[in-house]
Amino acid sequence: MVRYSCSVTPHLNRFSNFLAVAMWNSSIREAVNHGYAQKALILFRQMKRNGAKPDNSTYPFVAKACAKLAHLLQSQIIHAHVVKSWFQSNIFVQTAMVDMYIKCGRLDDAYNLFDTMPVKDVASWNAMLLGFAQSGFLDRVFCLLHQMRFAGIRLDSVTVLALTHAILHTKSPKFLTCIHSLGIQIGINTDVSVASTLIAAYAKCGDLGSAEMVFNEVDAGLRSLVSWNSMIAAYAKFTRCIKAIHCYKRMLDDGFSPDVSTILNLLSSIVQPESLFQGLLIHSHGVKLGCDSDICVVNTLISMYSKCGDVDSARFLFDSTSDKTTVSWTVMISGYAEKGHMNEASALFNTMETAGEKPDLVTVLSLISGCGKTGQLELGKWIDSYAISKGLKDEVVVQNALIDIDHAGVNVYDMLDSLTLHSKQRQLTDSEENFAM
Repeated sequence: MVRYSCSVTPHLNRFSNFLAVAMWNSSIREAVNHGYAQKALILFRQMKRNGAKPDNSTYPFVAKACAKLAHLLQSQIIHAHVVKSWFQSNIFVQTAMVDMYIKCGRLDDAYNLFDTMPVKDVASWNAMLLGFAQSGFLDRVFCLLHQMRFAGIRLDSVTVLALTHAILHTKSPKFLTCIHSLGIQIGINTDVSVASTLIAAYAKCGDLGSAEMVFNEVDAGLRSLVSWNSMIAAYAKFTRCIKAIHCYKRMLDDGFSPDVSTILNLLSSIVQPESLFQGLLIHSHGVKLGCDSDICVVNTLISMYSKCGDVDSARFLFDSTSDKTTVSWTVMISGYAEKGHMNEASALFNTMETAGEKPDLVTVLSLISGCGKTGQLELGKWIDSYAISKGLKDEVVVQNALIDIDHAGVNVYDMLDSLTLHSKQRQLTDSEENFAM
């Protein structure tokens, strides 16, 4: 009887340890999935201190926590733990480490780790492809794709998504069509996630017709809110408000409820005075949906009313907003400047600074644009001085905008002299600093 108890005890201990590790893993996974990455790392440290040994289910979630934080030092510490463990060759752990380094902006470290993996699955290849794609390294993306196919790895929807992201850096419809064809070849062209991404990509590449074609090829029963929003956003990019609203009506008929993105996309499509009535309808619908309290929606409404010529309604919305952002101030100033109401624009600009909001580059460019349209010399000179005092004169877009004021009759030669003098002063200061070093 005693011998029987002794033989069972080790098994019970192992089972108890297994349960303990499983409970820690569950807590870490829950923390990461709910957006509490820092808490997940704290739980991992507590797990180690309590004597529980992490396993191949622990490290992927801890790596995911580091990736969400983009914390390089923590990532390197976790990597060191993995190297000392039994799981350094585990494909799931290694793939998570690759993704972790990519999220930390260390593509070379990620690739070095990826390159030493004895076994790679499609998830490993996709992680590395997406890393290069998001950083715009198109040549490395296609080189990796060639290696992937040579290794006999079957491409999936994530692969096509990664390739599409890479193409967006070039905005080349020709390359995008090639990726689309590849998706058709492997049978994932009607995948709703792929289709939604392709719709957005074609729109960004300036090909609205192909975006419509992709949308129409998706079975009506498979369409999601994301795919509808992608199509409405595509119409908005081309300021086709009638088509955007028609698409919105079809979406409602299919039983989908709009979200904030839907309303934002619809409002963005309305930029002409003759479309103001449609803008009012969308605004009314946004109020019914409860979207009108969202600051992004409010800012877009201010912009929409301004572009449609109803600056008074735009100002009413602006004044009614308690939690104004820099964008709120900028769109209202821009609205006045676009209409040539420079007294109101400059007054609001001063009020913005008094309120403690810092005008950004876009705010200053809005004022410069207004001066160019109205030919206000004194205000133009003041903006020129302001740009110098705030260190914005080095921005090429600011310099070009100031020069463009000449078309409205402002004395550009004074500004050109100012630009030249400022540039020389800057070069002299840099030379002195280098000499001092």
